[in-house]
Amino acid sequence: MDNHESDTNQAKENNKFTSSHKNTAQEIDKISSKNIKKDANINIFLIVCIVGVSLGILLEILNVQNRNNGVQRPKYWVYSDHSDVDNKNGILKHVHLVLDRYGYEKSTNTSSWNLLWSHDYPFRVLYPNLHRLKPYQKVNHFPGTGFITNKVDFATSNSKYIPKAFKLPQNKKEFLEYASKNKDALFVEKHNQHRQIFIKNVSEIDLSSGRSFVQEYLQKPYLVDGHKFDIGVYVVLTSVDPLRVYWYKGDVLFRYCPAKYYPFDPKNLDKYVVGDDYLPTWEVPSLAHPYTALGFSMKNAFDHYARSKGDDPSKMWEDVKKAVAEVFINKEKHIIEALKSYPSSDNFFEMMRVDLVVDENLKVHLLEANMSPNLSSAHYPPNQLLYEQVLYNLFSITGVGTIINRHKDPNQSDQAAANMVSSQKNIAVWGDECSTVCKDNCESLSVCALCKPCIASKLRNSLLKAHREYLHQGDFRRLFPPAMKQNTMYEEALQSLSEMNKLQHLWYQGKCNEDVSWCT
Repeated sequence: MDNHESDTNQAKENNKFTSSHKNTAQEIDKISSKNIKKDANINIFLIVCIVGVSLGILLEILNVQNRNNGVQRPKYWVYSDHSDVDNKNGILKHVHLVLDRYGYEKSTNTSSWNLLWSHDYPFRVLYPNLHRLKPYQKVNHFPGTGFITNKVDFATSNSKYIPKAFKLPQNKKEFLEYASKNKDALFVEKHNQHRQIFIKNVSEIDLSSGRSFVQEYLQKPYLVDGHKFDIGVYVVLTSVDPLRVYWYKGDVLFRYCPAKYYPFDPKNLDKYVVGDDYLPTWEVPSLAHPYTALGFSMKNAFDHYARSKGDDPSKMWEDVKKAVAEVFINKEKHIIEALKSYPSSDNFFEMMRVDLVVDENLKVHLLEANMSPNLSSAHYPPNQLLYEQVLYNLFSITGVGTIINRHKDPNQSDQAAANMVSSQKNIAVWGDECSTVCKDNCESLSVCALCKPCIASKLRNSLLKAHREYLHQGDFRRLFPPAMKQNTMYEEALQSLSEMNKLQHLWYQGKCNEDVSWCT
């Protein structure tokens, strides 16, 4: 092949390569163009999504603002010497949770709040804040309830339900006389402000320390699987003069000693003192199945056990209610006196836990009332449900959880909204008497004082509040006034009551006569 032919062939190959390269470049350009368009489409899509989400968030914010226009979230303030009260995992964890679910907002302002939740007794340090409360403000303690929650005042109350106790050295003579008449009695020495408890012989007790009191020890307690226990009943005080007290029937707190009671050893506190590391219901063999597998409450699990042993706990629970009510009846005068320094008693409510034990015959013995009962489930997580249900029902019955008037300035009242819940027609009772014998003479009968033309404004307002409590009581039930029967008068019981408590009792009896659900 000559050089010319070779050059010609080479040129042809070069032309083929060039043509192929051009075609490849064109394909690459087409692909790149497609990719650019695709990327542009993706970017546009992302931008549209971002803009859409942003607009959605903005619209939601605007909607929330529109919905909340004029709405002022209720606020609560916490007071305590404990450092972790504001910690959402601290001792008041469930208080914070339940109030948040009710729509409350925590406040750091010591004067701008709807609810003050005080873990400590607030009436000494916070007196300047509390003696000029506004009508809408609520405080979770009553002035004067220290006469109930103070250990020595409680223990030395004159009650058949409270084991005999003596202040020392004030009641030294009475104590020695009682001990000499009851040779087999044992006594527990308790410090006035602390939880130190020791069983001692009379000869071992310091009669002149002034720092303690002694109380007779219950030697034969009722046992479950060999374990002694105490019972904590949640109680709410909503009113004094007239007095209204409720107990939480949804459940009660059972706490078992970690060591079996027998053989008894007074040096082993785990056998007879319920401490922080108590044995919970779900770890007591005979109670674990009904509580865990069957879903019983602590109270129902115990009742089931007692009945399986041939015992009837129903009378025990009736005695518990009578015993707790008696404490409040006897101490009401102290609370009334303490309230004289405050504009209104309607600002206050009180929840406490009354602790008790029962003997081998299920006889009730009250021990103490806790002003700020433990509501932390950190140590026993299953107790969370009990604490939160107690708090939910507490805020309901006391009006803390009401939504009425939240759209208003809390300094203003809306009578129409209040009447929507409870009005004069809701508290009207004894219709036959009010329309006849009481019509022209408010003093003809005791019930005449409940008729509209005769009723005093203080009693009327209290009965309207009682009606609201009935509507929102949840799992709380009355301890005082006590349960009644339809069309039954309790003349003997009425004679021992103050005038306001007597009239309130007659009012509940009138409501009970009309509707059996009001009887308890």
